[in-house]
Amino acid sequence: MANGTAGKRTAPPQRRQPSTLPPGLAGGPGLAPGLALSLALLLAAPARADEEADFDLSLEQLRNIKVLTATKTATPLHATPAVVSVLTADDIARYGYQSVAEALSHVAGFVESDDRLNHNFGVRGINAGAQSASRSIKLLLDGQPIAFRSTQQQWSGLELVPMGMVERIEVVRGPVSVLYGADALLGAVNIITRRDGAPRLALGREWGRDGRSATLLAGSGTIQFAQHALVWGFQGAQEERGGLALPRISPDYARFAKTPAAPQDTSAPRSLYLRDLWTDGRDELQTSLFWQRQDSDNVFASLNPLLRPPSHVTLEQGYLRFNYSHMLSERSTLRASLSYGQGRPAAGDLVRTGAADYYLLRSFGYQALDGSAEWLWQPAAQSSLLLGVDLLRDRETLESFQRHSLLDGGNFQLSAPGRRTLRNSGLYAQWQFGLGQHWQAILGGRQDRHGVYGSQRSLRAGLVGTLPGQWGLKLLGGTGFQAPSAELLYRTAVQPGDLRGNPELAPQKSKTLEAQLSTPPSAHWNASLAVYHTKVSELVTLEQAFFNVVARNSSDSTVNGAELELRYQRDWLNAYANLSRANTQRGVNRYTLAPLAQRPDGELFPSNSANFGASASLLEQRLLLSIDNRYVGARPAATANVLLANQEYRLAAYVDTTLTARWSVDKHSQLRLQVRDLGNSRYVDPGVGGIDYPSLGRRYGLQYEYRF
Repeated sequence: MANGTAGKRTAPPQRRQPSTLPPGLAGGPGLAPGLALSLALLLAAPARADEEADFDLSLEQLRNIKVLTATKTATPLHATPAVVSVLTADDIARYGYQSVAEALSHVAGFVESDDRLNHNFGVRGINAGAQSASRSIKLLLDGQPIAFRSTQQQWSGLELVPMGMVERIEVVRGPVSVLYGADALLGAVNIITRRDGAPRLALGREWGRDGRSATLLAGSGTIQFAQHALVWGFQGAQEERGGLALPRISPDYARFAKTPAAPQDTSAPRSLYLRDLWTDGRDELQTSLFWQRQDSDNVFASLNPLLRPPSHVTLEQGYLRFNYSHMLSERSTLRASLSYGQGRPAAGDLVRTGAADYYLLRSFGYQALDGSAEWLWQPAAQSSLLLGVDLLRDRETLESFQRHSLLDGGNFQLSAPGRRTLRNSGLYAQWQFGLGQHWQAILGGRQDRHGVYGSQRSLRAGLVGTLPGQWGLKLLGGTGFQAPSAELLYRTAVQPGDLRGNPELAPQKSKTLEAQLSTPPSAHWNASLAVYHTKVSELVTLEQAFFNVVARNSSDSTVNGAELELRYQRDWLNAYANLSRANTQRGVNRYTLAPLAQRPDGELFPSNSANFGASASLLEQRLLLSIDNRYVGARPAATANVLLANQEYRLAAYVDTTLTARWSVDKHSQLRLQVRDLGNSRYVDPGVGGIDYPSLGRRYGLQYEYRF
């Protein structure tokens, strides 16, 4: 770790809905051909015969690693005008991270909540709300946004790419809307995959209490031929999580206490990623195909939780993208991209209400076309000018519901389907220039024009340099915004307590000032301290509106905080630590007079959090032992739960420890043993709808990986 017609009766439902990919690449029975394709790639000629390295970098190499996300230009980490953390392939392998979400949970300023459907990250004292699935950050895969656009939720668990194909994860804290437009409110996370590497196949199994288990199959690699490099990766998992008891701290615990824990709670995430890179002198063309499927019981749903059997979520999405770049000269480059993406529910998606004779079927989704063009001019080593334009057309099918009868198999239309087309155009410019030998400045601006919420302006400015004694200093400022999703704008509620859309909802806006001081270069250790001030205006919260809830711009939130990051390396020992402090002050909620709804300290995010990990290479580096600790301080419960409990309460602090032992059997294969939640802390994450979320407790894992 270096420093995204009412009342109409219809025929019985079809057994299967169309997939977002061609047959054979979709989930369910169609998954097998997709896996067969991937296995065929696995058995093809390897990219190179020798064993690839895991990017085990020295501290000096980490300090100078070229990062792209913060400026869209390759800039050394220490000179990047942003607060950036980088998780390398070595970090991922060293600590045995199984998903992007697990890796992000150990980054300074990031705190995770897991509702057993999505991983929800708050950043720097602000969380977008329980079950929001990280709406306040922008998640990118090789620069392409991958949020499920209808809801803006980010799927960062096992339905994302296999970790074996990840080269690094660049985490930018602070608004970056100048480059990425809407939704980069508090930061951006870019998952950058390998461009080369021998094919690898991994099979893992995990066991927990009460029959809980997980099985994982993943593969990735590169095939090089002529001027092409085809990078591929697939992943599939089967999780059994039944038997989790509702935490006693939940406001509605007494109501559910006589109900046994749900015996059924399964999840079967899937993903497939193909990326072809063609180069010819001054030209480069990348073609990317990505598909992911979320297929999970939703036991801890905000409405009608703990049902037997539970509601089930089956969503899938994918995109096809073309990226082209042409070097006009040694100093000038043109870049263009075009992508098409779509997402919708798949077969098996259903909403249970507790009724014995029916359940609900939902229909919604999106079809999006994005395009961009950029000109990059680099007249000198420390100077660059980036001019860009991007266009978005998002055709949304608004969520509608049918009641499916279990008696006659017929459907009854409860809400009328509808469509909206959302359009946005953005113009942006960014100038980086030198100020003498040791200092560099950046200025940037962007203007967005959206068909619903109008014009939005984003700005950034920064100064990066070296102080006497080679101390590094960054002084930064920027603004960002988050656009309301189609769900929050237009959704129709069909049952009490459900979310109803608000077409008057305005974008949230953030302003951040930050400074980072880093220690002089050293062979064995480095440290950095960042302090920041962030204000989010037009903060969106869910408010009660008669029998439903509605999203409203209820207040503002200000956070003053600090982040300390440390790293140590010497011979066989490698260690890291980070500590984060966030002091949150939320303004008065202008939509309610209820005292408990006024949350001056915010909600869902702790004041303190920390991470510490260490590893040792033994027996001529054949054995790697590591310990990884995650501390999350006490967190204020969600406002909706506080109102149900009729009192303020907090979720207790906890420490989650993972032990890993990795044994290199030979030059091709590795065996990894893990114990997760070593102390069986059984921590509780903040929930909504009268419940809080249980953790899985202690688990034991075994994984075998073979590199061809």
